[in-house]
Amino acid sequence: MEISLECANAYFANHLDFDYWNSITDNKKIAAINMAKNYILRLPYIGQVLNAEQEMPFPRVYCARLITMPDDVIKAIFEEALILIKLKDWEQDVVLPDGIQSMSLGSASISFKDSSRKYEISQKSQMFLEPWIKKGFDFSSSAFSEVY
Repeated sequence: MEISLECANAYFANHLDFDYWNSITDNKKIAAINMAKNYILRLPYIGQVLNAEQEMPFPRVYCARLITMPDDVIKAIFEEALILIKLKDWEQDVVLPDGIQSMSLGSASISFKDSSRKYEISQKSQMFLEPWIKKGFDFSSSAFSEVY
C-alpha cells in the first residue's frame, strides 16, 4: 500500500464511509490526504531514520530490523484525511458563535477545542498508529509531546 489517491479509494471501498468518500471530488481528496500526511508523518515513530537527510520518516531501523512505511501508518493517513474532509464540510454547514466549547442535541454531543490548541489526531488514526509511535507519546495533549 502507498500514499496515493488510488490506494485511498481502494481502502475506502470496504469502509462504512464508502458512499461519503466517493461523493468527494478527487482534488479535495488529494488535498485532505496531503494535509493528513503532513500531520501523521511528523509524529515520533519508533526507531531511527536511515539517513538524517531523508524527507520521510520511513524507512527506519528498529531493533536491527528495517521498517518500511507500515500499512497501518498509511491507513491512519487515509482515516485522518476522511476526518479532515468531514470537519471541513461540517464547518461550512454550521456557524458557531465565538466561545462555544460544546453542543448537545438529544443524546449526541460535540465538544469544540480552544482555537489556540494544536491539531489533535483522531481516535481511529491513533488506533492504527499506536504500535509505531514511541511509547509515552500523548496524542491528546494540546501539543504533541512525550510524557514521562
